[in-house]
Parts: sequence; C-alpha cells; structure tokens
Amino acid sequence: MNKEIIKKYSVFRKQSKVGALVFLFDSIRKNAVNFLFILIPTGFDLLVFIIVSLFFVLILAIYAYINYYYFEYSFDFERSEFLIKKGWLKKTKLSVPFEKIQQVNINQNIIHKIFSLYEIQMDTAGSKDTEVDIKAVSRKIADDFKEISETIKKSISKNIDNEMEHEESLEIDLLTLVKTGLTSQYFETLGAMIALFFVGVGFLNDLEIDYAPAIVDFYDKTDFNLFVISIAIFIVIYIVLMVNLCLTLIKYYGYKALKKLQNLEVKYGLIQTKSILLSPIKVQEFRSTQNWIQKKINLCNVRISQASSMNVAAPNRRNIVDVPGCSNEQMDKLFDFIYDDKINDEIVVRPSIRKFLINFSFFTLLPTIIFIVLINNIAFLDNAYFLNFVIIYFILSSFSAWRFYRNSILFYSKNFIRIQSGFWDIKTKTIENYKIQSVMLYQAFWHKRFNLGSIILLTAGGMSYISTCNYEVLKKITNNVIYKVETSKKRWM
Repeated sequence: MNKEIIKKYSVFRKQSKVGALVFLFDSIRKNAVNFLFILIPTGFDLLVFIIVSLFFVLILAIYAYINYYYFEYSFDFERSEFLIKKGWLKKTKLSVPFEKIQQVNINQNIIHKIFSLYEIQMDTAGSKDTEVDIKAVSRKIADDFKEISETIKKSISKNIDNEMEHEESLEIDLLTLVKTGLTSQYFETLGAMIALFFVGVGFLNDLEIDYAPAIVDFYDKTDFNLFVISIAIFIVIYIVLMVNLCLTLIKYYGYKALKKLQNLEVKYGLIQTKSILLSPIKVQEFRSTQNWIQKKINLCNVRISQASSMNVAAPNRRNIVDVPGCSNEQMDKLFDFIYDDKINDEIVVRPSIRKFLINFSFFTLLPTIIFIVLINNIAFLDNAYFLNFVIIYFILSSFSAWRFYRNSILFYSKNFIRIQSGFWDIKTKTIENYKIQSVMLYQAFWHKRFNLGSIILLTAGGMSYISTCNYEVLKKITNNVIYKVETSKKRWM
C-alpha cells in the first residue's frame, strides 16, 4: 500500500467541512413527516409556520453540527483495525478489525452530488447495526478507502497471491432496463399503491375531513359498466408500468459490474449513485426471479445476498446486490464466478397436494362464502357488480393457490440446496450447504398421520423454507446438511 496513504490515515481525521450540511439535509429529510404533524395543530398560520420552521431547522442544524464535529476516524495499520470516535455527551470509541469488515460501499445521493461528496459505509457480519457510516468525504478520500479495502481483502485471502489480474465487465444497457421495468414487480408496486391510498385516508382522518359522503355519492352516481371498469383497469395497469419503469431507470441507470481479481465491484444509480464491493466467499444466497414474459425474452433478475449486519436499515440493503435484466447466459456466468462447484444430480422434493387444499380452503373457499353471506345480508352490496367481483376473486384465487403449489419445489444436491416458489414471479434461491447456520425440521401434530413436515434454513443472508413435504425425505436432507456444515473446512466470513 502507498506509504503516503498509510501516513495520511494513521491519524484521526474529520469528515469534509461541508459534511455538516449533508447531516442537516439528511435530518430534515428524515423528520419531514414529524414536522408536518407538528404544524397541523397550528392551523398553518403563516407567522406560526415561519417561527416553528425556523426553530425546527435550528434544532436540526445544531444536532447536525454536533454529529459532524465529534466524529473522527482513522486506520491502525499495525493492529489491523479501523477506529471511530464519535459522540458529545455520550462518547463512543469503536474498533473494527480488518478481517471483520464484510463490505465497503461508496454511495452518492442527490445531496452528495450537489456538494461533490461521497458516503462510505462499512458492514460487519453478525453485528447488531451498521458498524461505520461516514456521511461526507471527498472523491479522493473515497478512492483511498477503496484502495485500502482492496488491500485488506488481498491480505486476508489465501488464494489471491498467485492469481493473475483479469478484469471482466457486465453492463446493463438502457433498453434492457426499460424491458426490466416493464416486466417486473407488478404486484409489489400495486401493493405499495394500495398502502399509499390507505395512508392518505389515515391522513384525511387526522385532519378530520369527512370524505365518506363524497365516496357514497360517487358510487351512487357512477354507472359501473364494462367500459368504465375496463378504463379503470387500464389506468391502474398504466400507472403500475410507468412507476416500475421510472423507478428501475432511476435506481439502476448506468449499471456496471466489474470483476477484479476475487471481487465484483458494482456501480449504478442516476440520482443516488451506489458502489458495492461483492466478495464471492461471503455470498449467502443467490436468487433468480423470472416471470412468463421475461422467460420469453430471455430476461431475469438476480439478487445476491451477502453476510451483513443483522439490523441494517431496509432502504439501504447494503448486503444485497441486485442485477436487473440479465440474460440466462449472464446469470450463469455470475453463478460460476461466485461458486466453484456445479449443480448436478439433484433430488427433487415437492409438497403434498394437501398444501394446495389447505390454501384453497382458507384463501379461496372461506372468503368466497363470507362474500356471499355479505351480499345476501347487506343491501349496499346486493348488486351484479359485487357478485361479478366474487366470481372473479374465486377464479383468480383458485388459480393462484394452484400456481403456488405447483411452483413450490426443493432441489437438493451434494453441495447446494435450491428452493423454488412463486405465483407469477418464479423465485429460485440457491444456498451452499456448508454456509447454512441453522436448519430446523418440524412436524405439526396434524401432519404426523400423513408423514409430512417442513424445513427452515437460516443463513447470514436470510431465511428460506418449504412446507408440507415428505417428512422422511426432509429428515435425510437435514442430516446431510448438518454433516456438510460440521465437516466442511471452507470459510465464508
């Protein structure tokens, strides 16, 4: 490593001076909703609004400056540790051994771009929270951290010394991102829209706005014929597609993955630029997702989960690397880069038909009966539109229950376990046997008679399970997994 870098980072350093502004904007963003609820009781009086806003921003500015001023970091290269000092009233000194650092990610959101700054995040597997989050540094410091990180990874890798450097890249072009945005996450986006609708309803209730008469009046005056319903469905589908397309382009624009020695460096993002360093040895789960449309155009989405902190905030997901819209050939190359072994001679385990019957009974038959009872007892619902809705629900939920049953499969081989599931988006999780931290086999008392059971697999990347399968087969798989874990000498940390 460069001696100048060692000397430069061996002493405690502060973040960029402009970092206080980054802290301030970040605090305002996180507390914007709370600020709005504070203003509601004031009736939005202009003078009160200005006074409360200035006081609110002043408090956050003081808090941001304290966080900036009392935060220092350095490297102890002799002891192989990264050091952090932070806090004013409650002072904290944090020491992170180099070998415990799982990821060093360099991100840049829109605020960072305005001030030409970067955010450095470090995660360590098994810790409660993110160990290090340096909010504001210059590009030069970010590059230095990347160089230090690569040097650390080389020093703790046993197989890197004699390997020649060979770089390969994977780029996702704009057209592929457009295809991905138009063929992915339909139900997730629709669910988010429904959740947003109920949040809006709750907000109207907080403001004590009586919206019920307007809804009833709209329902009474509107003729819900086939044309109106078709237009409404078309508008919903159009909104879902446009939202998916915009989010995909904004999130993954300029996607590029570069293979360097034993690592994969991934960069992407239009408004918020992310840079993630993926180490194959720390990969816990390899998941591919593909629906019927994507299968026809040779497209799939890949998600790679690494060992990381247990409670890292969901929006950050720094332990997860997404590869949107890669072809089957590109997915195979990614798999070969991460795993040394091949998948072969798999045992296929499917659930019992009872899985379908149970889901059909609880999620199709029972709700349908409840809907019919409501139609016969509530005059408001006694019309052809609601009856048609019940019929459509029965057909779709029956088909969904069957699809979930048919696509639920466990594949077991010598070195891997693959679990497939899904209704429309078929997800296949691949886990190396020796990386499984815990395996739980259980059998409900009502399943004993039918020799059925369920299995749960826990890794540092998450949980996977399959239920209502042959208990004796699952028991053999459990014993083999435990044997693999106990006898394997490979490391994944």
